[in-house]
Amino acid sequence: MQAIERLLARRARVRGRLPPFGELVRGSVFTRRMRCGKPTCRCVRGVLHRATYLGVSFAGGRTVQISLPPALVATARRWVANYQAWWRAIEAVSKINRELLRRRRSALGESAGTAARGRPRRRRRRSAS
Repeated sequence: MQAIERLLARRARVRGRLPPFGELVRGSVFTRRMRCGKPTCRCVRGVLHRATYLGVSFAGGRTVQISLPPALVATARRWVANYQAWWRAIEAVSKINRELLRRRRSALGESAGTAARGRPRRRRRRSAS
């Protein structure tokens, strides 16, 4: 039982380190350098404009890019990092919970085979056709 208590304490520590749920976004923040196309602009001489975006991919291959003003870049980066922290925490808790299930199954005295199989199945008869 002591092992189960340690696993529960680990799970509580993972939950305690999570960033605020309301401050997360899936995607990635990236910066592009580009030319605007005006013939007299400085970008023609090689000093390219910088634009920062939040890119999000969806099922079906669709991607959305949101242009970010400089004042929002740090917030967007923090929210993306928060999303990744939540994702890592979900994986860690899932691993802990798998181990908890294994230990609790052992504590009940059931073997892995019995728990997985359950009741024996009836065999179907094959038709004579």
